[in-house]
Amino acid sequence: MSAASHNPTRLLIPAGFGFSYITIRLVPENGWGPAALVGLLVLALILWGPAALKWACKNHAVRRAAKKKAEAEKKESGK
Repeated sequence: MSAASHNPTRLLIPAGFGFSYITIRLVPENGWGPAALVGLLVLALILWGPAALKWACKNHAVRRAAKKKAEAEKKESGK
């Protein structure tokens, strides 16, 4: 599965955050704080990780192309 075809289930988004919220609210009673925070982080990575990775790769390619173009223009103007 590539980042372009990643579509999380629509019910997973509110359900995941809802369960994380309930777990965090119960932290004082059963001490599940670290587990709830790690679960919330993993859920966020599953939902938005592929899109963030795609954005970062595209941004890097655009910046690299702009840098090469600027270097080529600098060499050409220096001749």
